[in-house]
Amino acid sequence: MGGRRLSFSPDGKFILGNTGGFGAATVKMADVQTGRVANEFNGSSGGFSPDGKYILRYERVKGIALVDRANGGELWQTRTGHNSVDAFVFSPDGKFILAAKNDFGMERTSLILLDTATGNQIKKFGPPPLYGILSVKRLAELIKALAFSPDGRFAMSGDGNGHYKLWDISTGTEVRQLKLVDETAGTMFNVVPAVTFSPDGRTAVVAAGASTRLFDVKTGDELGTMIAFEDGEWLVITPNGYYNSSEKGDQYLSVAVGGRSYSIAQLRESFFRPDLVKVALSGGSLKSFRKIADIKQPPAVAIVDTLTIVNKDETVITLKITDAGGGIGDIRLYLNGSAVVLDSSRGVTIVPTQNAADIYKKYTVKLTSGVNTIRAIAFNGDNSMQSNDALHTITASFKSITRPSLYAMVIGINEYKNPKLQLNFAVADAGLFADTLKKGAASLFDKVVVKTLLTKEDTTRENILRELKGMQSLNPDDLFVFYVASHGTVDDGEYFLITSNVGSTNTPKLRADAISQNALKELVANIPATKKLIVIDTCSAGKLGDAIQTAMLTRGMSEDTAMKVLSRAVGSTILSASTSVQEALEGYQGHGLFTFVLSEGLNGKADKSKSGYIKTTELADYVDNEVPVLAEKIFKRAQYPTISISGQAFPIGKTGK
Repeated sequence: MGGRRLSFSPDGKFILGNTGGFGAATVKMADVQTGRVANEFNGSSGGFSPDGKYILRYERVKGIALVDRANGGELWQTRTGHNSVDAFVFSPDGKFILAAKNDFGMERTSLILLDTATGNQIKKFGPPPLYGILSVKRLAELIKALAFSPDGRFAMSGDGNGHYKLWDISTGTEVRQLKLVDETAGTMFNVVPAVTFSPDGRTAVVAAGASTRLFDVKTGDELGTMIAFEDGEWLVITPNGYYNSSEKGDQYLSVAVGGRSYSIAQLRESFFRPDLVKVALSGGSLKSFRKIADIKQPPAVAIVDTLTIVNKDETVITLKITDAGGGIGDIRLYLNGSAVVLDSSRGVTIVPTQNAADIYKKYTVKLTSGVNTIRAIAFNGDNSMQSNDALHTITASFKSITRPSLYAMVIGINEYKNPKLQLNFAVADAGLFADTLKKGAASLFDKVVVKTLLTKEDTTRENILRELKGMQSLNPDDLFVFYVASHGTVDDGEYFLITSNVGSTNTPKLRADAISQNALKELVANIPATKKLIVIDTCSAGKLGDAIQTAMLTRGMSEDTAMKVLSRAVGSTILSASTSVQEALEGYQGHGLFTFVLSEGLNGKADKSKSGYIKTTELADYVDNEVPVLAEKIFKRAQYPTISISGQAFPIGKTGK
């Protein structure tokens, strides 16, 4: 394609680029590998033919010329006078050239179709005349970008105001204009529009100001917006607000809710849905899903009447929560990045004030010796959006009597009420993890208490929930580890840990019999330890039937998404065996592949820094790198763990060095 851009040869070996400005300019062809200039031509822009044999170049006044790439000889030239050709493109078969001829008299922007063999004009069409006074805005309406559809039947044009139009080549008529929302590409002086088609011709990709946007060619509707930030963070968002992003990418985008501006990160637990983004970008409909426009405002939260200096190991945190019209849902407190209180009781105490929307909540929080950073948030009534953070620092001066302790709950489930769910290695995996953890942690902590739940009776929903509640007496300096080898699935937008009492895996029975993501989140969040590691080695129960596979792909988030959301919510590191579209591999050295690699890491192989300690971040990196390699080498299959790091990094074991 042409225009003042870079252009690669079809084989990728050469690149065209122009030097100079609107006056004397040169188009140079350089070798991509060496950077050596192989040839150069007069002109302000150039492009390769589809077969790479010819170069089309444009030179002001002299016009468009077709040049033989091998010898630099000019085959023909079409004079354009003082009109500007700001974009041109070859048809996919190379038989035609479409060019945008912009009249600087501001009478008209025209699209001209030329015969590649002769340079003769076949037809002329385009937008209506641009009558009026010359202005920057009017200049921006000139066509600056062109692209042919893969079948050659249509072309897309783009101007500096962010308007992209689809043209029927055979009739020369406008088919439709893409429906851009809010954002324009700016003016021709600071933004160059760009457009291309997907290989199947169903999607158009365009430049729109600070973003790149994808559109459905058939309808003109936007499918998604991609934004890259200067620090390397990125975000992809659909028109109704579902998004995928890098670790901090969602902190940079604001959205309007109830007429006020909020960070989209405040919608993370409802709208961070990489699976739905994939559906949208592939042309699937999200009409049945709620939109950001449907979300009600979150409350405002402030930490009030709370000490900043204490001489004991706990204090009372007082929150003032103001309903902004969306109601009040869950309330969370984080201590040094890890959740220590999750209040879903809605049992708020209303204190008469001048503002009837104000409520107050008091929580007793255990502290660590030294500086304690408290973060408080509250959700709106349906828990779809969280408030802005309220932050408070407390310095606690007290002497800790003992070293931190490690408490772990290790679960392995082979037997289920439904015999079709039978597993072979879950109990062995749990035993291996428990033994490895005890060995590595023994010299690092004051106490190492590992609770193993391995029998059918011990691994029911009720018993696991009861044991988790028993962990709520831990101290902030303690370390809590939760490991489970079992089945897991995602249905109706929520992850479920399948316990031994589960028979049916339909949605109503899962809600009644399994442990939901929300239940797990609440229990783990209310454990006061500020250092938490969660290890989920669950085989997807989706392989048991098409119904659950369908639920995973359409109605529910993927398992890796669920783990990332859970990690952020709890403020902990989560290691999960595989993504939800893969089966965790079993039968390696008598264990599941994931747990075997995890144990090898805990035994010392994850200590890349040779410090003598195994840190959670090092363990995560080791598992993330080794599992895919062994899965391919041993099983000839793909398995990619889900790694989500939130909260603090901390040593979990010692190598004995």
